[in-house]
Amino acid sequence: MSTRRKIDVLIEEDTLSEEENIYFRKVILYNDSVNEFSHVEMCLMKICFKNKKEAKMIAIEAHNHGKAVCFIGSLEECETVSEKLSNEGLTVSIQI
Repeated sequence: MSTRRKIDVLIEEDTLSEEENIYFRKVILYNDSVNEFSHVEMCLMKICFKNKKEAKMIAIEAHNHGKAVCFIGSLEECETVSEKLSNEGLTVSIQI
């Protein structure tokens, strides 16, 4: 039996140009008290294609500010990344 998880889509102001806005979306990673830094970093490297330094900086930003952009891409790419991160237990949303 397949289990589907709901992925939240947030509508927020962003700084992309109107043309970029048509094509690019952002995956937002939220801080939580459940996942360890090492797990978050590993997920960011494996799923978001970040190197160790980038993954650590994103994890620290989410920890310190409550959220951080962890991926930018098309809506389809962001949906795929969000689903994979969510399946790993991370709290994420897509910013349109």
